[in-house]
Amino acid sequence: MKIRDILKAKKFVFSLEIFPPKPEADISVIYSTLDELKQLKPDFVSVTYGAGGSNRGRTVEIADRINNHYKIPALAHLTCVNATKDYIMEVLTQLKSKGVENIMALGGDLPKDVKDPIKDFRHASDLVAFIRKSGFDFSIGVAGYPEKHPAAPSMEKDIENLKIKVDAGADFITTQLFLDNDFFYSYRDRVQKAGINVPVIPGIMTATKLLNLEKMTAMCGVSIPERFRTATATCAIDNPVCDETVKYTVNQINHLIKHGAKGIHLYSMNKAGQNMRIYNESAIAGMRK
Repeated sequence: MKIRDILKAKKFVFSLEIFPPKPEADISVIYSTLDELKQLKPDFVSVTYGAGGSNRGRTVEIADRINNHYKIPALAHLTCVNATKDYIMEVLTQLKSKGVENIMALGGDLPKDVKDPIKDFRHASDLVAFIRKSGFDFSIGVAGYPEKHPAAPSMEKDIENLKIKVDAGADFITTQLFLDNDFFYSYRDRVQKAGINVPVIPGIMTATKLLNLEKMTAMCGVSIPERFRTATATCAIDNPVCDETVKYTVNQINHLIKHGAKGIHLYSMNKAGQNMRIYNESAIAGMRK
């Protein structure tokens, strides 16, 4: 099922994101996570590339499994940096052959060892336009950045770029993680004032380890509130579920729901127990009745 149709049919959507393991790692970690989280009956599950666009083959494989084994609509991430049009068309063809109907269109990060990248696609908006003209009827999502894309010179320019992506044919926006809801509310207001009229779904991180989160936020320009640092300070580094992080995230989600969020997208970090707790202790389930 296409996500654009799900968003039209439901007043509130709940989705999850999983991460492919490294090529040398056992892929079963993904499926054991999904075996547990499927009972939450997410409206869709997205599968991301690894850093620098790695694990592309596994993205197709896992999206196929989500769609056809778990019977959950799959959202396959697709990055275009350093990719040829022929390659992108090949991936689109593979996804379509598996019945996958949804794509998250992203620019992506250039691998460090590439000095002279292929220039078939310069921006995510180019990828969105290419997919729209491909002859395949995918539902397309794009990324939003409540604290501004790291490469954008200003929030105003970032919103301009977002509008270009949506005007090229995107159906919905899923945001980068944020830990302070005020960033999301301000961003949503800017999006609406810019005449961007597609749903904006807040993306919520469920990490248990502050050290790992600090690495991610440093890369993507996300700030960590002091109250979040305090909440995670007592978590043992090997603890699969952090009670204080669960409480923080549940409060964050409930506040978003109270202030009109169209849905919640959980970046699961492949942690089934933590995400089960967040779902069951928050207002998400009540919104889906």
